[in-house]
Amino acid sequence: MHVDRRLLGWGLFFILVGGIPLAVRTNLLSASLVGQWANLWPVLLIAWGIGLLLRGTPIEWVGGALTAITFGVMGGGLLATGASGLPFATGCSGSGATTAFAERSGDLGQTGQVNIEFNCGSLDLGAGDGSRWVVTGSDRDGGGPSVTSSTSLVSIEADDSSGFPGSGRSDWNVTVPRDPSIGLGLTLNAGDGAVDLTGATISSSTVTLNAGKLDLNMGAVALAGDVNATVNAGSAAIALDNASRDVNLSLNAGSLQLCVPTGTPLRARWAGTLGSNNFSAAGLVKVDDSTWTSSGFDAAQAHTELHVTANAGSFELRIGGTCRA
Repeated sequence: MHVDRRLLGWGLFFILVGGIPLAVRTNLLSASLVGQWANLWPVLLIAWGIGLLLRGTPIEWVGGALTAITFGVMGGGLLATGASGLPFATGCSGSGATTAFAERSGDLGQTGQVNIEFNCGSLDLGAGDGSRWVVTGSDRDGGGPSVTSSTSLVSIEADDSSGFPGSGRSDWNVTVPRDPSIGLGLTLNAGDGAVDLTGATISSSTVTLNAGKLDLNMGAVALAGDVNATVNAGSAAIALDNASRDVNLSLNAGSLQLCVPTGTPLRARWAGTLGSNNFSAAGLVKVDDSTWTSSGFDAAQAHTELHVTANAGSFELRIGGTCRA
């Protein structure tokens, strides 16, 4: 067999870009280890140096192969775990001391909308009894977020008026009330989010993750309606109960894991380019090239309608068990 060395690098690159997300999804590789992909950049300098030293020799291809391998490992790591560990890419930098800001709080009526836009740092979002919402935490200057509120709407977003957006980390603790029916809008930019809405009533939720990590637990809600989520160069895990709803997920680089209880009736529809899913491995029955269903699925009965679009990303459906376990 003759190997065309002009295509060797591309072959190595694509094998690693596709193989690493698959290995992470099947637990052959640790996500925490693969998530360190950004630290490999010095290897690129070494590879380019080797290429220069060996130029004109019979083994000059070694430098190119090492470059392709490094780019493949980094690309596969990005697809598998996202870019949350890359501060200069996400615009989130600085690990200095933070100052606590004054508490913000208020009450919602029987129904309300809560919109949160968080940039850079750590967001902890939970649910509390009653009708009161609360925001505490710390940031670079102790100024806190910008909050606009009424009995029907709460809008919480980073106040970047005193500096370059995203130039300082924040830590927010947000509590939404369990009594009202809430529509949730959450945007997380270059940060880590832990969301547990146990006991809450969520009429609908729209979530966007940009270059970060998010764990969203709605597996023990009092009620949750339709879910819409977009992940761009990030890593997200979403846990739901087995209630009937539409779930629309869009993945552009990185990874997205959806966890539902055993026995959840669902139909999954798939679209995208250079994306991967595990529908068959999860036990779903393939209906056609873009549709899978749970065993014994009956479209006339209540079920989860799942739509996934993945472009250069890895999607995993986990039936039973715990997300990120």
